[in-house]
Amino acid sequence: MDSLSQIVLGAATFALVKDKEIGKKALLYGAILGTIPDLDVVLNSFFDPIQQLAIHRAFSHSIFFSFLLSLLFAKWFSYKYKTSYLSWFWASFLALFTHPLLDICTTYGTRILYPLSSSFYSLDNVFVIDPLYTIWLLIGCIVLLFMKNQNPKRDLVIKWALTLSTAYLIFGLVANLYVRNHFKNELERQQISYNQLKIVPTPFNTILWQGIVKTNEGLYFADYSLLDSKKTLDFHYEKNNIAFLESKQNLKELEPFFNFTEGFALAREEDGKMSIYGTKFGPLAIENDKAIFLFPLTFNDDGTYVLEQKRPDNFSEIFKKLFIRLKGN
Repeated sequence: MDSLSQIVLGAATFALVKDKEIGKKALLYGAILGTIPDLDVVLNSFFDPIQQLAIHRAFSHSIFFSFLLSLLFAKWFSYKYKTSYLSWFWASFLALFTHPLLDICTTYGTRILYPLSSSFYSLDNVFVIDPLYTIWLLIGCIVLLFMKNQNPKRDLVIKWALTLSTAYLIFGLVANLYVRNHFKNELERQQISYNQLKIVPTPFNTILWQGIVKTNEGLYFADYSLLDSKKTLDFHYEKNNIAFLESKQNLKELEPFFNFTEGFALAREEDGKMSIYGTKFGPLAIENDKAIFLFPLTFNDDGTYVLEQKRPDNFSEIFKKLFIRLKGN
């Protein structure tokens, strides 16, 4: 999730345990702890883009990291304030571990069991930036900053902020399950056989969803709004170059990339070169009967490759169309 969301979530969860004891300082401590797991990005400059996929959201986002760091911070806090070690442990653990728990809700996912497992886990119930999740925590933290430490309503503010933000995540999860069921029914009705199905939210909302459908030969893509009156799905198909894909999946140096794609990799020829995309976020758009994705792994004739960053120059137009589509067909 975005940095602001992690900061206010860390602040609110730490304050849930320690606000009565240390007041506004709990927000500061929680904000710092909630940010720590993402400090793995400082290592990016030492690695290439593919290696970075193996580093980000790995050990710093695992439950073991949160547990060990909580033990250390609890020791420091209990020494500083001369109060219960256990309560400081739980405050620290909540602020730290809710960070990867929130990241699990996004399509990017996180490796919460690393190093026991390098797999990404994701619930796909919220986009990586969603104001309707963050706003409740942000308002709660701002209100607490202006309230006096002795105000008995501070605890109520914390609980309401956490309740409303969590309720939004639950709504996203229920919506995902509903849309998944709708996709399954449509795939059966249209007699499309498939191996994997992934339902993901579109940017900044939990109303418009995309489905990524993996088959033996390629991938189908479709979107569905909870406000749609037309229930049938119009699938767009992209044929996958399976032979090329399998030849690259055996390369050890590309393992972080294919692990990140979670099985939703698409290989196709573009401008005389072969490219592989991780499609688990769904297409940015479909233009001229072609799905548009970002970040292709592009291969040169000599076998070298580069993970590019394609940035369309019509982002405003794309998001305008997304908002129109969100309102239903």
